[in-house]
Amino acid sequence: MSELPGPLKIFEFSRKESLATFFLITTLLIGTGIKYSLDHHWWLPETEVVDSDPESIKLKIDLNRAEWYELLILPGIGEKKARAIVEYRIEVGRFKTIEQLCEVSGIGMHTVTKIKDLVFINEQRIISPHPSLPE
Repeated sequence: MSELPGPLKIFEFSRKESLATFFLITTLLIGTGIKYSLDHHWWLPETEVVDSDPESIKLKIDLNRAEWYELLILPGIGEKKARAIVEYRIEVGRFKTIEQLCEVSGIGMHTVTKIKDLVFINEQRIISPHPSLPE
């Protein structure tokens, strides 16, 4: 290795120092990438709240398949209740009726009445990708 002139000698690293610098820069770049991906929730579908009026919701949510973050759009369902619904489904099993939501902690008949037209229960467990093919 050639000798660096005068003031540039501070940039001359030994092999151990070079490896340590490489490790630190690599760790910093990986950490920045992880932080970026967590902050921007790239794995979730892009959504935009246009109107919070429950009457304007044009879709129905399957209670037996929805994740907690999908249940958040329902009126009267916050994060705690949404997570409780998913936890109930894991512990007890699939919902058989919409009224069974009353068994979930924190959800009463008033809430069930408000969301009844916005949810459904899919009885079919396996969905064939081709309707003409048997399951």
